[in-house]
Amino acid sequence: MKRIDLLCIVCLICLFGFSQQDQNTNQSTYSHEANTIGNNPTNTEFNGFQQNKSNVNYPNTSTTTKAREHRSKAVWADNSTIVSDEKTGHHAYIPYIYVGEDDILWAKRVRKWIDVRMLQNHPLYFPVNIQYSDYNGWDGTTMESGVGGQKVFHEVLSGTDARKNLFQILRDAATTINPATGMPLVSTYNMSLTRKLSPQEVIPNWSEGFPNAFGFSQNIEADDEDGEEVTVSYWYEPNHILGYWIEEEIFFDKRRAKLDFRYVSITPVVEHPKERKRRDLPTFYFPEIRNLLSSHKVFPLDGNLAHRMSFDEFFHRKFFASNIVKETNVYDRQLKDYLPGRTLDQLLEGERIKEQIRLYETDMWNY
Repeated sequence: MKRIDLLCIVCLICLFGFSQQDQNTNQSTYSHEANTIGNNPTNTEFNGFQQNKSNVNYPNTSTTTKAREHRSKAVWADNSTIVSDEKTGHHAYIPYIYVGEDDILWAKRVRKWIDVRMLQNHPLYFPVNIQYSDYNGWDGTTMESGVGGQKVFHEVLSGTDARKNLFQILRDAATTINPATGMPLVSTYNMSLTRKLSPQEVIPNWSEGFPNAFGFSQNIEADDEDGEEVTVSYWYEPNHILGYWIEEEIFFDKRRAKLDFRYVSITPVVEHPKERKRRDLPTFYFPEIRNLLSSHKVFPLDGNLAHRMSFDEFFHRKFFASNIVKETNVYDRQLKDYLPGRTLDQLLEGERIKEQIRLYETDMWNY
């Protein structure tokens, strides 16, 4: 009898040990930390891009550590209840809840148009005149050749006290060389994200008259007696911006029984000041710029400084107005391709797609 009791006790101890081992080795699906192999995330599309944390955005202090620990306790909370670090005096993007690819039951990608001329989108457009305190304009092909040097590099990265519009933030980061790597602070791509643009395609070369991706050239008459035309290069300025294309991945997480989303890319659209033609500028991969957006504040539309938040939180909470111009389809066409010249019908079709996505979640709950 004693042997049987002893055997039962040994079995219970073994079972308890194995259960503890499983808890330590298996990661919860709801953890916002990404699974990684080495330094590379295994699922970058839905977890967010893993970047090296700079000293500018992540100062090595005990207060920062406490803030991270506080955020880590919100693993089971809904994303919308997690405030950005702007509220606690730190700069970090809002963590996404981890979603395994096997948990995605349905997914659709849509392209939206954000018109900055709409009142609700004015926080993305204003102010249009930005002046850096240590630097005003590029004199060469790199940021280091301008006045201010290292101070300017940090001023582009951080916007704690500065008021900047979204285009200024993206353009300056894409055309500023990181002294440590010799590459732009953020990478740019073509709209389909199939090709990464080289620094030579993005960084302007004013001495040779090549404005590249974020500038334009035009011929003007010279002031001399000959009256010959000369080619002058200019930046695309914030007042040239019309809006942004933003790609959004919408998916249904069967484990949480929730319809969720992730931003994929954002593309500025400008109007040529002389030709009055639209032009799509290089595309930014959204997970790569979240650190940058979290370091800059949006000025609230109502003027209440207590409502200030980071650009990352602004997009996360969808405080902007937009309309759908494309959904994933076998023909790879936009709404304007099968509804040409019918602007009102295109808006109604976009609303129909939005309602169809909403009804999908409702039908899943009913099921």
